[in-house]
Amino acid sequence: MKGFAMLGPNKTGFIEKGDPKVGSRDALVRPLAVAPCTSDIHTVFEDALGPRENMILGHEACGEIVEVGSEVKDFKVGDRVLIPAITPNWFDVYSQAGYATDSDGMLGG
Repeated sequence: MKGFAMLGPNKTGFIEKGDPKVGSRDALVRPLAVAPCTSDIHTVFEDALGPRENMILGHEACGEIVEVGSEVKDFKVGDRVLIPAITPNWFDVYSQAGYATDSDGMLGG
């Protein structure tokens, strides 16, 4: 599949990536619209995360679900969804305590 990526410092472009595999608690979403955000800009042009190559950008989107994992109960193929910037792991102790942005560690959501 094709994705918009940070190719290196100060450089973006489209690259080919392998198709994602859906885990038991995952949903695969076909993007309808993707919004690169200011964190993407800081990452590419201000070295916010340090050196990165071929890192897919645009983590805020809306789309249509094309596949769900075996444990997914609240969503089905064909549902249209919004994908927020932070997608917590609701099984994580930090998320359950009310700190969803720190799911799986600080800023791990």
